[in-house]
Amino acid sequence: MGESELAKYLRKTKSPNEGKHDKTAAQRLVLKSDEDFGNREFSIATLAIVKPFEMVSEHHYHDFDQFLFFSGGDATDMPNLGGVVEITLSKDGKNQEKFTITEATCVHIPAGMYHCPLNFKEVNDPNKPIIFSNLFFTSNYEIKK
Repeated sequence: MGESELAKYLRKTKSPNEGKHDKTAAQRLVLKSDEDFGNREFSIATLAIVKPFEMVSEHHYHDFDQFLFFSGGDATDMPNLGGVVEITLSKDGKNQEKFTITEATCVHIPAGMYHCPLNFKEVNDPNKPIIFSNLFFTSNYEIKK
């Protein structure tokens, strides 16, 4: 009995062990559309943040839209972030505004919008980490300053 023709629409997400955030992320799931589904011009990475750290320090922008999702790691109370995250946004790269996130939040970063630093300031309980997902619409992630 062969594999269903519809099975091609399902992919197990990868959990790569390499990465620059290994000491702060308990788990990582990655889907790259160009590798997994043909080039659909998007990628998503999800990390479980277990301790405070500054993920990205340099203010920058991209030529593609990006969505950052922050939620709590307690599956029975996901709106409760379980910590504090700070992110800085700017339309022109000069007039910067810092936002403090303390509950489940999605941040849309349109192409050309400056953003970062991104700082995970507090993680209340490493057993209930902050779940962070980065969704971006390109197969070529490039930072511009």
